[in-house]
Amino acid sequence: MNLTLHLTNRCNLKCTYCFVPHGFETMTREVAFAAAKFAIENTPKTGEIQPPSGLLFYGGEPLLERTLIHDVVAHTQEIKERTGHPFIYKITTNGTLLDEEFLKFCETVNLMVGLSYDGIAQDDCRKFHNGKGSAEVMRDKIPLLLKYQPYAIGLTVLDASTAHRAYDIVKWMYEHGFRYITVGMNYDRNAPWTPKHLDVLASEYRKMGRLYAEWMKNEEKVYLSSFDMKILSHLKGEKYNSDRRVTAQNQLSVAPNGKLYAASGHVGDVEMSIGDVFTGIDTEKHQYLMQKGSELLDVCKQCAIRMRCNYAYDSIRRVDGEVVMDIAPLQCAHEQLITPIADKVAEKLYEKRNALFLHKHYNELYPVMSLVEDGGYIT
Repeated sequence: MNLTLHLTNRCNLKCTYCFVPHGFETMTREVAFAAAKFAIENTPKTGEIQPPSGLLFYGGEPLLERTLIHDVVAHTQEIKERTGHPFIYKITTNGTLLDEEFLKFCETVNLMVGLSYDGIAQDDCRKFHNGKGSAEVMRDKIPLLLKYQPYAIGLTVLDASTAHRAYDIVKWMYEHGFRYITVGMNYDRNAPWTPKHLDVLASEYRKMGRLYAEWMKNEEKVYLSSFDMKILSHLKGEKYNSDRRVTAQNQLSVAPNGKLYAASGHVGDVEMSIGDVFTGIDTEKHQYLMQKGSELLDVCKQCAIRMRCNYAYDSIRRVDGEVVMDIAPLQCAHEQLITPIADKVAEKLYEKRNALFLHKHYNELYPVMSLVEDGGYIT
């Protein structure tokens, strides 16, 4: 069982597209330790092998609760020494509070860092509460992070206001050392996306696709979610979303008060809670939400890429007190935009029998071999 621990909903930034309702809630040690116990109890053995329980420190800004992170890691390390049950640790942070002391700690306990950062568009959306951009503060943080974690994940979000810079953002991330780049979208229903923005984004993705192909040609091992995930969806076919759903069911979110949720976006909506870390999962409620998430919308049933769509399943929310499947039009438009662009890039690489492309996407041993080549760094 993997848990996303929402340590706090406080944050030192006020990003324009953040979906977390900011407040002053903070997780206690009691809740965090109960969450670790819950994770252990819900991580079944595979024969004689005990898979690790995963803990992702999340917020708000989790580094505002640095002491709690240290306490949780120390507590779970003690459990490992006593029982042999392993843990893996990750954190998603805006990076403004990163320092060498924390990164040395991460190195000691193998805590992997995901950095929420928008490259050259950092100051457009990721601002402090006083309205000042955060790019200057981050100037020295990025080389420091990559010094300790060369394969740290860069997590960028595209907004309507930054869509025209998507290619330059990704190129900037690459040129500054990131080799794992995840590109997300601001899907908020009030975000001012227009058809013109999507036309611009399509042009940016085509440029990004040429960059991805160039990386493959030069045997540069770079992960770019926009293309790698769509290529994976083609190769997996019907298994793509079924595998993603299984992964999601084993990655629950824990609110600061200990309540459990099936997804981070539901945290705080008590009606969407599926239990808590003290009493366990409300199985009936969890299964009900899973069932609602499997009810394809009529428009999705007719869609040619429904099995490859990241939103066809489990896009549930409460509308007028009722849980319904509710895919935002922007989500649908984005999937129809990016899929053929990624497919075209993949087709050309396949036709040219590009060695890295074939190795990366058609060799089941690639993740293990890549891990060894990268010096054993776990991704």
